[in-house]
Amino acid sequence: MAIVFAWALRVNLYPGDPTPLPFVPVFNPVEISQLFILFLALQWINRQEEWIRRMDINLTGPLLKRIVYMAGFLLLNAMVARTLHFWVQVPYTASGLYRSVLSQAALSILWGVTALVTTLVATRKGSRPAWFAGVSILSLVVIKLFVVDLAGTGTLARIVSFLGVGSLMLLIGYFSPLSPARTKEDS
Repeated sequence: MAIVFAWALRVNLYPGDPTPLPFVPVFNPVEISQLFILFLALQWINRQEEWIRRMDINLTGPLLKRIVYMAGFLLLNAMVARTLHFWVQVPYTASGLYRSVLSQAALSILWGVTALVTTLVATRKGSRPAWFAGVSILSLVVIKLFVVDLAGTGTLARIVSFLGVGSLMLLIGYFSPLSPARTKEDS
């Protein structure tokens, strides 16, 4: 499982040209296989928790699941980058994606939506750690907006990313307030 999971991470470094098939986000061979591997990893973790405890491995089930969730977030970023590569001809290289204003705006919006979904789910479940994870992603978006997106001149893509992230921040504040800490009486 570790080798297959490592492959799923490593393949994010490549554009994954689906030729002779047309590129369709999510529905292309590379991304379908990556999603399937992440699903299998979560299933494997759920079935192996007892084995992991017996083997006295320091990685607990929740930590392994968080690693898979982070890999899923990395996959989402790669999906956006691949889509921009095939549809808008943004080079699928670190420097090409970094220099692309469209890529930076798309990643800002993706990270903001990820933060929104994470905080919404955390609020519904009453999970403060998950809520703080969503807010941490949102903090990274804000830092990215000021450090990366403001580094150049103002363009339409940057304006859209600022307005989009600002709107997502308002939605998070309205729909996902921090749930109160559990007291000993609640347990």
